[in-house]
Amino acid sequence: MAKKPAPKKASAKKPAASKKPAVVKKKPLPVKKAPAPKKKPQAVKPKPVAKPVPAAPVKKAEPAPVLKPVFEAPAPKPAAPPATAPVAKLVMKTGAGGATALTIAAQASAGAAANGNSHPANILVLVSSGGWPVTELTKDHFTLMEYFEVPGQQAPFSNNITSFRNVGTGAYLLQVKPINGAPWRTGHHLAQILVSSADDRQGQGAVKLIIR
Repeated sequence: MAKKPAPKKASAKKPAASKKPAVVKKKPLPVKKAPAPKKKPQAVKPKPVAKPVPAAPVKKAEPAPVLKPVFEAPAPKPAAPPATAPVAKLVMKTGAGGATALTIAAQASAGAAANGNSHPANILVLVSSGGWPVTELTKDHFTLMEYFEVPGQQAPFSNNITSFRNVGTGAYLLQVKPINGAPWRTGHHLAQILVSSADDRQGQGAVKLIIR
């Protein structure tokens, strides 16, 4: 036979504990903070755009300088002036009344003179003073000197004026030939002409006579 379930025992109830009144804690009221002062918006300055820097040219390596020792040279002693003989100065006189010196211009032409003969050669001399022609000269006022001997020439024509003519315009026509009847030789004959006037004025010039 089936067993009957055993009856449940009533659970003993615990005495209810005396409830204490709950203490209600008050929360502190929130303190309102003063609002922070608003910052003025600062103007944002645009940053300058950096310009591209050009690349520096590449320099070639220079060789290191060679240092040379420097020696201080002693101060040079002042050289004594060389003893020279006094040079004679040629004083050109201006003539009476302060007149200027003579100006000489000369040209030569072989004329009939040629290699091997003794015919006279021609020389034209122009004499002036301050631009004005000098017309009162005579043969004695002229001195003629040949320099630099031409090969084969036996004698010069120095002071051997065989013909003299005063044209009257400051021009004087001279004819010369080698002294002692010597023949001409081919070459360039160079001579100096010195002229002095009666009032002690002086002048000089050069002339080249070509003999072929």
